[in-house]
Amino acid sequence: MIHLNLRQLEYFVAAARHGGAARAAESMNVSQPSISKAIADLESLWGEPLFVRLHARGLALTAAGAARHREAHALLTQAQALESPRSPELAGLLRVGCLSTLAPRWLPSILAQLRASHPAVEVQLHEGDTETLTRMLERGALDVALLYDLGLARPGVTIEPVAGLVPYALLPWGHRLAAHGSLALATLAREPLVLINLPHSREYFLSLFRQAGVAPVVAYETTSLEMVRSLVANGLGVSLLTTRPVHDRSQDGKRIACRRLRGPLAAQAVALAYPAAESFRSALAAPFAAAVHQGFAAAQG
Repeated sequence: MIHLNLRQLEYFVAAARHGGAARAAESMNVSQPSISKAIADLESLWGEPLFVRLHARGLALTAAGAARHREAHALLTQAQALESPRSPELAGLLRVGCLSTLAPRWLPSILAQLRASHPAVEVQLHEGDTETLTRMLERGALDVALLYDLGLARPGVTIEPVAGLVPYALLPWGHRLAAHGSLALATLAREPLVLINLPHSREYFLSLFRQAGVAPVVAYETTSLEMVRSLVANGLGVSLLTTRPVHDRSQDGKRIACRRLRGPLAAQAVALAYPAAESFRSALAAPFAAAVHQGFAAAQG
């Protein structure tokens, strides 16, 4: 007799993905006690704790839970494949993560290309910061993520380089410095700075000033790329970014001046990241990666 069912495994994997029973229940439109009971039943069946209960912070997988999670994820993937008729084309669910500052500029066209080539692939999107996406990859909650490679050397993640984006300066349209074709960081440091405040990205941009031997005066910090652009466009400071939308206007319609930076600068490396564990690997990640490489090559070509 088999003493577990796929529904229990689905609830267990959802709790691991969302880091808590309440968020898992909300995502699956079921009651929280249903999630909690499934976890308790599996812990009783396997004779080992699957999660550590963190006060006010939800659930974290134990070592045993991580191993069971890999096995459960693989089994659910196989079960999903069995539900569908056999087909020569690629089909199934691909869980894609993307850094919030990269996603609006790059991801829609990449997904359109993927759909055109593989219409049976269903994509589930997750936007977030680098740290959040990396943790999701490590626990198998994502199949692939598009992000900046800023110190991502971790045992649970495999990195594939895509492109390097060079940082540039943003200034209000009509700013006196906008008359220059390129600018030194030492010059920008004398202006109030609007800083993107995301894990790793913040440190990267501040490191550029340190390498130039100057320290900027930060006037505003925000986690939104569009907020950075709007603050600059309205004359509240200057900024540095690497992701550049096609049109140099903020969301409220004001123009922005984008200028090159002088000197040797470390580019931000765009990368695809995958779970290192073989049991978390998805065959559907390969066509997505191909669309990513094609998209960046076309834009930079």
